[in-house]
Amino acid sequence: MSGRIIKAFLVLIFVCGLMLTGKGSGYFLWNDAQPPEAAADSRLYYVEELNAAQNKFINLVDGYSISLPKEMKIIDFIPGISAVLEEEHRRVEIYKQSTLNGVSGNAYINYSNRFLNNQTDHMQVSSEFLTWKGMRLNVAQWSREKLLKVKNDKNHYACVDIMTRDAVYTFFIKSDLPIKDSSGYMDLINNFSAFAPMSQAIIEKYELSPQKNWNSETADFFARYFAADSKLTWGIFEPSAPQEMKNLQELEQKMEYDFPFILLYTKVKESYDSNYVGESLQRAYENGKTVELTLQTTPTDADSHNMVYDILNGRYDDFLRAYAQDVADFDHPVLFRPFNEMNGDWCVYSAYYTSRDTYLFRELYKYIYSIFEDAGADNVIWVWNPNEKSFPDFKWNNEIMYYPGSQYVDVVGLTGYNTGTYYNGEKWRSFTDIYLPLYQKSFLYNKPMMITEFACSSIGSSKEQWVEDMFNNIGFYPHIKIAIWWDGCDFDASGNIARPYFIDETSELIDIFRENLRQYK
Repeated sequence: MSGRIIKAFLVLIFVCGLMLTGKGSGYFLWNDAQPPEAAADSRLYYVEELNAAQNKFINLVDGYSISLPKEMKIIDFIPGISAVLEEEHRRVEIYKQSTLNGVSGNAYINYSNRFLNNQTDHMQVSSEFLTWKGMRLNVAQWSREKLLKVKNDKNHYACVDIMTRDAVYTFFIKSDLPIKDSSGYMDLINNFSAFAPMSQAIIEKYELSPQKNWNSETADFFARYFAADSKLTWGIFEPSAPQEMKNLQELEQKMEYDFPFILLYTKVKESYDSNYVGESLQRAYENGKTVELTLQTTPTDADSHNMVYDILNGRYDDFLRAYAQDVADFDHPVLFRPFNEMNGDWCVYSAYYTSRDTYLFRELYKYIYSIFEDAGADNVIWVWNPNEKSFPDFKWNNEIMYYPGSQYVDVVGLTGYNTGTYYNGEKWRSFTDIYLPLYQKSFLYNKPMMITEFACSSIGSSKEQWVEDMFNNIGFYPHIKIAIWWDGCDFDASGNIARPYFIDETSELIDIFRENLRQYK
């Protein structure tokens, strides 16, 4: 048996095992560390009474305990990622970040707090390292303008990072009242105690959300492409399409395959140009294409004013309402992907730039959703799309912290590139290297999946062999219903091509695509 067949067989065994165990049981093993062989407690956490005014919260997965006011409740617990507590005026998120993986406590704190360089949006900024009870900790405080579109917005922050020998414990506190001194957080950390974890990190899958009230064409479309027995369909990003179709049509002739899906990027802008979106959607439809419509903010200097705050203050309402109405008036199915790769530090709508506060992204996503609902856009299929890896790869920036809720998501988008080896530190990765772990963790959301964009560079090894291997293995991921190749390139700072992702880069590559796409006609 050849090495390729053995590898494919092992992938099949793994995926089948996942579907029969993790998927069926409703639980998902999240962390990389193995749990103790004999856990002292089967619970993930518990709360016990300390006195008339305080309770004790014990996190058995991350191994710590704290005291908290009686009125503070646990509103969310994501094992191995975060605990979220809330009372009338404060919301607290607690994370344990290991420092055994090569990232020091200082690096974690400094990188996490880089958003404080933006003192246009973030005011009353302070950050200092202190020694407390024999431990080193960092206390950062800041505030921002209250956001009109966020209900009961808590715009005053304190973040306490407690450094131990092998981890940093982050207490991220936000309040609707000014945090004037340590009284805003000391009651939470004063009795902090760390101990060896006593339970494994398992996360229950999200429940299925009710069927959407789509128009009949969109409901039929979803059933056709995203049902459990739907076959894989291919799409492509070609930069000039759908405004100009000539280049795409030439590619399709080379491949002898008509791509049913195309990718279109749009930006939030100051004013809405007439038919900014509608014309492109209509042109794609007339050419037999469905658009994966992506909306992003306009890039800005990371240390300057951030558009996310303006959107959540209503400044771009006119643009967003006109945009949503254009999509609604189109009336045919649209795959809508707002603010993709939000867990990546290259996106200014990432919490990395917005107060380290992933809650703001969820509010941003849901606010856009409400505008589309008001427009009557019953032709929209919502695609929530984190990057395959979080950058920075910290617990507070984990993709699950950006999940807006099952009722707001119809399809989970997967994005993972083999970026090649142009830059120092990059590693050549096979399709299976990228998509097997991504596929595994995406079962958590209980949604059909699509590869919203992906490609392979030609720098580092054989792109042709990578694509051949991709076609040999993608069938082992049956919940992936659509895959969209990104036909373009990334440039370095000097304008040189750093990552050539072109689908027709060589005649051999064209032949591989043409031969393999035949099975999907």
